[in-house]
Amino acid sequence: DTIPAVADTLPNKAIDTSLKTYQKVDTLNVKISKDSLDGPVAYTATDSMVLDMTTKKITLYNAASTKYQDLDLQAYKIEMDQSTQIVVATYSRDSAGKQVGKPHFVQGESNMDADSIVYNFKSQKGLTKSTFTQQGEMYVYGERIKKVNLTDFYAFSGRFTTCNLDTPHFAFRTKKMKLVNKKLAVTGPVHP
Repeated sequence: DTIPAVADTLPNKAIDTSLKTYQKVDTLNVKISKDSLDGPVAYTATDSMVLDMTTKKITLYNAASTKYQDLDLQAYKIEMDQSTQIVVATYSRDSAGKQVGKPHFVQGESNMDADSIVYNFKSQKGLTKSTFTQQGEMYVYGERIKKVNLTDFYAFSGRFTTCNLDTPHFAFRTKKMKLVNKKLAVTGPVHP
């Protein structure tokens, strides 16, 4: 009923540091397409994925998610066009007419919720409709928001406030606005 002790089979010698490692270079000459992206795109969906080979479009349905570099996009439906690198994300409605799977976009310090998002992976520019975002302690809504780079956004028919409700108690409304992420907002005439 006793287990005999087994001796350690690894030799107790010092590691030989004179060994050198070499890196082997792959010699395959594969041409990479000019319209390819800089990194892989990871995508998932709980319902289905439809790949249309003729148009080179991938459509993800129901709790779809797309990740590319520092970008994370989630929505009910995401359509990726491989030839143009444009992604379109939209919501759906359930049987009661309530919105399901509203698009949510995160890139770096930018965090947005919108009714629809059109984003170009290559140029990293995008256009959103009916968008809510938070810039520091300020909550911003824009009927249309255009993302021109990582930190700069332009909003049309927007409002900004420090109240975090969907329909805020108070807000400042403006026709046009430029936002620099967590730094400043520049507007035209403002109406409380």
